[in-house]
Amino acid sequence: VRAALGYDQLNIVGGSYGTRSELIFMRRHPSSVRTATLFRTVANDATTPLQFARITQNALDGLIAECAGDAECHKAFPRLREEVSEILARAGKEPVHVQVTDPKTGKPFDLRLTRFGVGQTLRYMLYSTDRAAQLPLYVHLAAQGDFKPLAGFAVDNGGIESPGYFLSVTCSEDVAFIREEDIAPAVAGTFLGDTRIREQQAACKAWNGAKLGREHQAPTVSDVPTLIISGERDPATPASDGEKTVRNLRHGIHLVVADGSHSNNGMKGQDCELELMVKLIESGTTEGLDTSCVAKMERPAFALSVGDPEVALAAADLNRLTGTYREESGFEVSFDVVDGKHLRASFSDGQPPLVFVPTSPTRFRAPYGGLGITFRVEEGKAVGVGLEQGGQSQGGELKRVR
Repeated sequence: VRAALGYDQLNIVGGSYGTRSELIFMRRHPSSVRTATLFRTVANDATTPLQFARITQNALDGLIAECAGDAECHKAFPRLREEVSEILARAGKEPVHVQVTDPKTGKPFDLRLTRFGVGQTLRYMLYSTDRAAQLPLYVHLAAQGDFKPLAGFAVDNGGIESPGYFLSVTCSEDVAFIREEDIAPAVAGTFLGDTRIREQQAACKAWNGAKLGREHQAPTVSDVPTLIISGERDPATPASDGEKTVRNLRHGIHLVVADGSHSNNGMKGQDCELELMVKLIESGTTEGLDTSCVAKMERPAFALSVGDPEVALAAADLNRLTGTYREESGFEVSFDVVDGKHLRASFSDGQPPLVFVPTSPTRFRAPYGGLGITFRVEEGKAVGVGLEQGGQSQGGELKRVR
């Protein structure tokens, strides 16, 4: 594609598994790369999901320690570690049944949460700094018997959109290299255990993937100016993978975002990462790159409640808000009414739809807290909407386009 388009060199950018794609491309085509930016690096020799249990445990332990050191969080959730153990034990004794809303249809259904299901949900909450800020609250509510917020998050974030593609990659590049003797020590003392590993191994036995040699896992050695940015508490691609990778990149730099995760949604100063990428591409070198903005990034405040109570709105009040709203970047959100009392948001970037409950005629929140939306109404019709995460504005206002 590069050659067909007539480019001599590329500035390549990737995140998560995309970083491994970059590293392999840099190794195969060193003269075709001008700069590389890697967000949340997957090392060439990482054998996911072997390391997931350990790095997820580290991320959870770090979050618990952060909560204990935060006056408001510690006051609200003084038994966070114990409550995590309690809800895992309860779901392990027998599955927890919770009625939740299907974001695609707006209809209620019964969800069955096993111990592994609870564990996976906690892991996926740790994926993003805004969701991690809600984890102590969700755990506390579940320990008191209210699993609905945790179950709602499981519904919104469960499943794999392209399982065939996922298995084609992970079975060949990761699972095939997991040695049986490495599993027990990798999961010892973790709340996730080996279930994820065993399930992925079982799926790969039935999947006819490519057969790769050990050379695939060899490190990438390169002179390409490379920027690597990791999150301190990432449960998927640990900062240690970034550190391991940068050792073989002669003009590489590795930055670790304090309290950061796989996604830094909701963090103050999160634009820093993209700004550094732009600076690298513009200058073509990591020499003299000003990285001071990384130290100014701050995690979102811990959530202490799910938000304002739900109110009932008339059909006319809901209908005036439906339609499509667009941001300057081209990102769009479309709203329609489901079950006669809620709004469903569908996003142009492919993320799963979300159902929002009204807390006033113009303000809505996700049923289980965190994300909120506020409509701007003029002459009885909505003309714009703003998105909030943890009480903080997320980007500019989206203007109604239809």
